[in-house]
Amino acid sequence: MSLNRNFLKGFLVVMVFLVSCKDEAVVKGDLLFEKGQYKEAIEAYDQYLSLNPTHVKSVYNKGRSYEELGQYDKALEAFRKALELDGKNVAALLSIGQYYYRDGQYDNAAFNFGKAVEIDGSNSQAYFLLGRSYHLQGMMKEAMGGYNNAISLNNDLGEAYLYRGALKINLKQGSNACNDFKTAKSLGVKDADEALSQYCK
Repeated sequence: MSLNRNFLKGFLVVMVFLVSCKDEAVVKGDLLFEKGQYKEAIEAYDQYLSLNPTHVKSVYNKGRSYEELGQYDKALEAFRKALELDGKNVAALLSIGQYYYRDGQYDNAAFNFGKAVEIDGSNSQAYFLLGRSYHLQGMMKEAMGGYNNAISLNNDLGEAYLYRGALKINLKQGSNACNDFKTAKSLGVKDADEALSQYCK
């Protein structure tokens, strides 16, 4: 009986050691990322993922590291992997959407932002990005819905007011647009001053 107990105790010590080694690698990756040492962060995430290849957060953060290095295709590959592992990963969907947005593929961007909204209907940033993607495709009604939802969820989202104001200018709603520009300015959005001077004299 004591032999079994000692064996179990020894086994647990080994397991704790292995887990702590793995945890060390992922924590190291996160710390390196925070310091802006993205190449080193990727190495740490790779080390961790060699032991735990299905750890979604590490896969995603590895993608973010590539993104910060401007290696967008490698970042996209990591984000897609994270989404394969967790089909409801909103962060991965937003990052994939931003990849397409950056590339001017606004329809693909809207698709991914829309999926993020379906999963998390309380995400103001997802609604804002969805609104921008629609806006840049000339889908005015859909864009307005995106901005309105973003603002209703987070009334401090200055950029949503700015772009909603720009949309209202296109829709000939000048006074309402100026109110949005003023709110954007009060929230510290730097382009709001230019919009006010151009449209709200």
